[in-house]
Amino acid sequence: MATTDQYIGRRETLGLGIEATPGTGVASQSWMRWLEQDLKPKTTVVENESAIGVVDRVEESEITSRQMEGKIGGKITIDTVGFILLGMWGEVTSSEPAAGITTHTFAVKQSSIPTTLSITSVTPLRTQRYAYATVESFEMEAEAGKYVTFSSSVKARIGAPANDTPALTTQTEFTSKHITLKLAANTAGIAGATKLKARSLKVSAERKADDFVPLGSSDEVEFDLGAFEPKGEFVVRCTSDEYEVAFLANTKQAMEIAMVNGTESLAFAASKVRFRELEYSKDKDEVVTATISFYCEFDTTTNSSLVPVLKNSVEEYVAA
Repeated sequence: MATTDQYIGRRETLGLGIEATPGTGVASQSWMRWLEQDLKPKTTVVENESAIGVVDRVEESEITSRQMEGKIGGKITIDTVGFILLGMWGEVTSSEPAAGITTHTFAVKQSSIPTTLSITSVTPLRTQRYAYATVESFEMEAEAGKYVTFSSSVKARIGAPANDTPALTTQTEFTSKHITLKLAANTAGIAGATKLKARSLKVSAERKADDFVPLGSSDEVEFDLGAFEPKGEFVVRCTSDEYEVAFLANTKQAMEIAMVNGTESLAFAASKVRFRELEYSKDKDEVVTATISFYCEFDTTTNSSLVPVLKNSVEEYVAA
């Protein structure tokens, strides 16, 4: 049993690596500057309720499966975020570098087999590698005057001892001044569209991963992916009734969320967006705002719902 002096959470480090084969752990290819991480073990226990002549209900129990799950998150960093996007969307196409910058276009994997990561946790107590890490969700949040951040729910197999050494690199980050939101009648109109003066913005994707533990095992858990759902919301001051008009008419629009810092950027494009909810603030002493929830529907013309496009100096996102 490993022991150590008590320590604070920020001494822990998380690394990410892309697996060639789901469940075969790999060394970390990128290290996170995390703000949130609560990976914890989870077990499934079956209880023996057989009657043995006493009133006590449970006489014995057995563990039938073990896994890890929780959330990881932090500031959007231009290289590391690509690993999370690949885990969430599942596929990526990388173009030839131009002036040292490669364009990575992500697409939803049309398979229930996830593109898996290995998550390595380095703490003063021990170093553990969690294979078959499956990203169930991705939420990016931007708020005026703050860094742009993300949070993801992940599931993985229990840890195995590893000896990775953290190697953090300097990466481009984004604040509220780097991000813009545009709406237009169609994709062609995005370039000339006016930037919305949003107070805050969220964009998310969810794809539930169901646990599957085959007979004859307790630790070789697999995760089967379900339906992909992209959505989000933004908050604006009420200076026009255009959002209510579009909401009541179920108007189809194109959307672009873009972050640019120097030569590196991250953008999300959706060609078929509709507003699903509209809520007004009604404080009598505050400026009236509207919170608009949107849903990115699948567009058969573009064969996509929400497309992340990442531009950075990483040549490709491939297995370690």
